Amino acid sequence: MKQFLLFLSILFVTNLIWAQKNVVYNIEPGINNTEQQYLESWKKIKKIDGFRIQVISFSGVNSKTMIEQTAEQFRQHFPEIPFHISYFEPNFRLRVGNFRTKIEAYKALQKISLVFTGAFVLKDQIDIDR
Repeated sequence: MKQFLLFLSILFVTNLIWAQKNVVYNIEPGINNTEQQYLESWKKIKKIDGFRIQVISFSGVNSKTMIEQTAEQFRQHFPEIPFHISYFEPNFRLRVGNFRTKIEAYKALQKISLVFTGAFVLKDQIDIDR
């Protein structure tokens, strides 16, 4: 009799433990719509605050040609780091990287400054990598 009661109690306990196989979520009707709106809004954002390294800046005659030559040299030395050429009158600038933190930028700067000695880190709008 004791064995039978022990068997029933074990059976009852294991049934309680394994009874919760199916979990049902009662989600409010607007939650899925809100999540979709959130995802859609992030797709529209192209740039966020971050850091880049300015390698060089030129102004004057032939500055565009010089910046393009420097960009090609940079690409040959560091093909894994993206570069961006921008023009704000009267300067052409070569900025590299899309770093989310200042620490990431300074790690890259250690390698870059061995080849391009005047490089420095600055805040900039960076591209979002998706």
